[in-house]
Amino acid sequence: MSEQIRMSTFDKLEDSNSALLDAPELEGMEFESLEYEGPVCSKCETPMADDQMVCRSCGWYPSLGIMVEVDSEWERAADPESVAPAPAKSPMEEVCTSIPSWTWPLAGSNLLILVATVAGRLLLPAGSVVFEFWGVWQLVAGLALVTVLHVLCFVMTASSDTSIGLFDIIVSPLKAWFKVCSRLPERKWLVIGATNGVMLSLTAVLVIGGINWDRLWDWNIEAHTKTSLVEAIASAAANGPVEGDLEDSIEDFAGKAGQVDGELGAVADNKPDEPVERQETDCLIIGFELSDLDQIDKLYLATEANGRLYYAGNVVPKLDPEDAAKLKRGLMRSITASPLVKTGHVATWVKPRFPVRVTYTLQADDGKLRDLEIEELLPEISLPW
Repeated sequence: MSEQIRMSTFDKLEDSNSALLDAPELEGMEFESLEYEGPVCSKCETPMADDQMVCRSCGWYPSLGIMVEVDSEWERAADPESVAPAPAKSPMEEVCTSIPSWTWPLAGSNLLILVATVAGRLLLPAGSVVFEFWGVWQLVAGLALVTVLHVLCFVMTASSDTSIGLFDIIVSPLKAWFKVCSRLPERKWLVIGATNGVMLSLTAVLVIGGINWDRLWDWNIEAHTKTSLVEAIASAAANGPVEGDLEDSIEDFAGKAGQVDGELGAVADNKPDEPVERQETDCLIIGFELSDLDQIDKLYLATEANGRLYYAGNVVPKLDPEDAAKLKRGLMRSITASPLVKTGHVATWVKPRFPVRVTYTLQADDGKLRDLEIEELLPEISLPW
């Protein structure tokens, strides 16, 4: 340290010698020259301190006899005055250097997914079937990626952190992710992959669109016919058609359907503008009529009350062409001579194999259902007759 102070003083004196010697009052005077007598670098003869191991000027390491590269940060810390200050950074450079390096692949990969999705959405013609296929598979791929990485994140975090419990994977799904994010850039691939999966799923729904959600959730799970109707069908098939005791069961039948005889009719008379709530029940097709175009024009239905079948009325079916054709084929191969339930109508009667789910507004005094509409065709009944 004393040597460094001496050198600094010597440098300052040497810099001022020329100015002092030029002064008129010092003209003719003699001065003793001062020479540095301390250790110097054997390569470049730069003055060195007694405890200095490496020459900061040329990098010579005397004790090892080799040249080494001098770190600028170390040089600046050892002698701030000997190193020029670093140039000032622009605001943009300051922002770029302050952002962690792992954020660039994260932002870049998600931006690439967004740009590719938007480009595809704009380039493909509107209404193209490609949208549905593309949207569904991109949504599935995104959700699968998120699920797999979520399980991996949970397993890897729980193996080293006892605060993560078994049920946290469902109860607290973000707990493991918070711990992973706190240790970034370690395991940065987990975070980048998970955000890519989320971006794939969001762009599939919000940008691509075209996903037919009704078809996506329709897994062809058929509705089942009510057990009471099936039992009544079996009873009628075994005991023959019902005769003459319909009036004894009207009140019970109306109560079972949530309707008292004439009640809805009175309400309709008093409040003609108020819509009547439609009720739902299962019926059995017992006969049909064909139109001049050889299409199903009318269906005759029976329903169950108190464990027995009764005539419920007829309905003009409003079915899509595929269902109508399928129903007609089934009815034509099930024609029989007489109806399972006696009515005053003339029609083509069929075996009791075809249940339907209907809605209606009220039940009349004779037990028939009014304003019948078919909601759906139920699976065909397989019974030994």
